[in-house]
Amino acid sequence: MAFSKESRRNKIRRRVRAAISGTTEMPRLAVFRSNKEIYVQLINDIDGKTI
Repeated sequence: MAFSKESRRNKIRRRVRAAISGTTEMPRLAVFRSNKEIYVQLINDIDGKTI
């Protein structure tokens, strides 16, 4: 069964996300790349907040 590029990317994200969790001492780094900009978020998964 052929998967679209987006569904493969989402599957990889779920797999990586299951293994990684951000803490207060070491938050998780989330990166979004567009054609013009790069956006970065630091996420504390324990509190559920973006720094």
